[in-house]
Amino acid sequence: MVDTEAQIIENKNIVLDYFLLKLKLAKTMGKIMPGQFIMLKIPGNEVFLRRPFSIYDYDKDILTVMYKVVGKGTEILSKTSKDNSAFVLGPLGNGFRVNKRDVYLTVAGGIGIAGIHFLIKTLKEKASVFFGCSSNIETTLLKDITHLNPMISTLDGSYGYKGNVVEMLTNYLETVENVDQELFICGPEGMLKSLKASINKSKISCQALVEERMACGLGLCFGCVKKTIDENEPYKRVCKEGPVFDLWEISL
Repeated sequence: MVDTEAQIIENKNIVLDYFLLKLKLAKTMGKIMPGQFIMLKIPGNEVFLRRPFSIYDYDKDILTVMYKVVGKGTEILSKTSKDNSAFVLGPLGNGFRVNKRDVYLTVAGGIGIAGIHFLIKTLKEKASVFFGCSSNIETTLLKDITHLNPMISTLDGSYGYKGNVVEMLTNYLETVENVDQELFICGPEGMLKSLKASINKSKISCQALVEERMACGLGLCFGCVKKTIDENEPYKRVCKEGPVFDLWEISL
């Protein structure tokens, strides 16, 4: 883990409220596991606490973050121009563990693609990609992984499967049997809950990246705890014990 200054080399609006932020780090962060995150100091003095962001991509000293404008911090960030300085703390948390499997299914809902993109890039052609969004406009978020032929669902039916990504995935799983497979998922809690209920009977191995508001990102403030099935210590810190958990160990 390093705490380093970084220079913004790109802060581009991709589509709607989604942005891609590229940072050149003054110090390398070394080896990063897909699913880990950073705490980013938003340039300027209006936002005091750092904000957590999933690592979208990383190559040597270039770190990329995809974010969606949802509040004051991300709104200020979206208006920050190239060449501004920021401060990055990371990599933080526990990422995805890639066990030896025959099939890897990655599932993302909306901005959840930001948390799972680095894993998809690591798995390359071994990854089967399932992505759910509101309309065909958001399919732009998959621009650099279209060669993997992602399966896409849209709520308005303007592209791919009409409905949500969990329904689409459930239909797919009904077509395959006796396959050694593992699921990797990132999305809103409602999506995680729906998926867990959907595969409850089959109990497919599944790792879930959980998103929570954080203050420190270091496990010190206990502001991001998640309830689990651990009878002795049921509350785990998303920033420290997560953000990636075994889906079957967390309470939803």
